[in-house]
Amino acid sequence: MLKLENIQKSYGSLKVIHNMSCELSQGEMLGIIGPNGAGKTTLFSAISGQISVDGGKIFFLGEDVTGLPAFKRCMAGIGRSFQIPRPFHGMTIFENARVAANFGAGLSGKTADKFAIQAIELSGLADQLNTPCSSLSLLDRKRLELARALATDPKLLLLDEIAGGLVESEIHDLIDILKEIGRRGISVIWIEHIVHALTSCVDRLLVINFGAKIADGDPNTVMALPEVHEIYMGLDVEDAS
Repeated sequence: MLKLENIQKSYGSLKVIHNMSCELSQGEMLGIIGPNGAGKTTLFSAISGQISVDGGKIFFLGEDVTGLPAFKRCMAGIGRSFQIPRPFHGMTIFENARVAANFGAGLSGKTADKFAIQAIELSGLADQLNTPCSSLSLLDRKRLELARALATDPKLLLLDEIAGGLVESEIHDLIDILKEIGRRGISVIWIEHIVHALTSCVDRLLVINFGAKIADGDPNTVMALPEVHEIYMGLDVEDAS
């Protein structure tokens, strides 16, 4: 479904992504971890088209999308949430999702309404369709961010720290939603600092540091690697044992 070939991105002399290669299969859920500044969100922005890359290729569903702008990648099936929710504050939950279905998926009329409502229901906001976004709690803003991404009818969903700031019970509810998304065949790449949330539902775990891939594989195996303890968790090998 998604293939990255030697992706590179720099800002001046700072290399943010360095020769990043990775593949994602249809229906697979991939988790990404790494310390702050590792290049995780920059990688998402490169995949979704918010930024251009300096080198390498991005393939989606067999097509080279490296040069496509963000709106065309969204139309092609790459949906994204942001670490800090970005709702249209003057609108209701339904209106936010409806805009996403209209402009993100190119839908209109009753079809757009249907996709918007389905995305809201899946995100756990069905009883708040007409609630103004300005009155939402953090959990519901996170759910709305997810609903807006789902309303674009994505084949690939990019989630940037969607569990950040939530309490444990809210995280469990979110995990249930993401598992249901996976059962519907949507591929997911999820950046998250709350590691236990990731390992409870992802198929693979990718660790990056300074824009380079450190490890990629089974979540439990990856988390047991000494280099992951040293780089991501701030522990040396003896501390980790």
